[in-house]
Amino acid sequence: MPDKKGSNPQPSPLPAPDVYKVFTPEFDTVAYDPLDPPKRYHTGIYVEKDVENQQGSFFNVTGDIIAQSGMRFEVKDDYIPATTEYFHKTTEIGWIRKADFSRIRDILEALPRPTKQQGLDFWSMDPAKRNKLTWTKQNGELYGPGEQRRPIIKCNEWTHQLAIPKLRHEGILHG
Repeated sequence: MPDKKGSNPQPSPLPAPDVYKVFTPEFDTVAYDPLDPPKRYHTGIYVEKDVENQQGSFFNVTGDIIAQSGMRFEVKDDYIPATTEYFHKTTEIGWIRKADFSRIRDILEALPRPTKQQGLDFWSMDPAKRNKLTWTKQNGELYGPGEQRRPIIKCNEWTHQLAIPKLRHEGILHG
C-alpha cells in the first residue's frame, strides 16, 4: 500500500490466495493534547481484503478520553485508508488467513477500551488550576497529591499493546 508521498514500503512476498495482508495505518486526525504533547497519529488495524483496490476493514477505537464513557470500538468496512486527506502512512504487520477474518471483530470488540482519563478541574481552590484540563481517574475524580497516575491509553496503546498481541496470541495474526 503506497503512503501519501507515493513511496512504497518494503514489498512483501505476494500473499497466498487464502490470506489477507494486515497493516497499521496512521492518520493525522488527533487533536493536540496539552497534557500529552508528543505528536500522535490515529491508528488501528487494517485488513486489506481487496488487493487491487486496496480496500478492506479498519478496526479501531475512537472518541476521546475526556468523555465519561471513554473511547468506543468501531469497524469501517469497504475502507481505503490512503483515500482520506488525513492519511499519513501505513505499516504492514503481517497476514491472516481469510478463514479467520470473521473472528477478528468479536476478539477486538471484547478488548477493554480506553476509559475516561482526563477532565476539567472545576473544584480547585487555586484559581490558576480551576477549569483546566487535568488527568483524572476513570470515575472522573482528580488524583491526590503524590498519587500515581495510571498510564495513558489511547488508540495507539490499544492497537499496539492490546489488539495486535491479542490477535497474535489467538493465532490469527501471523508474520
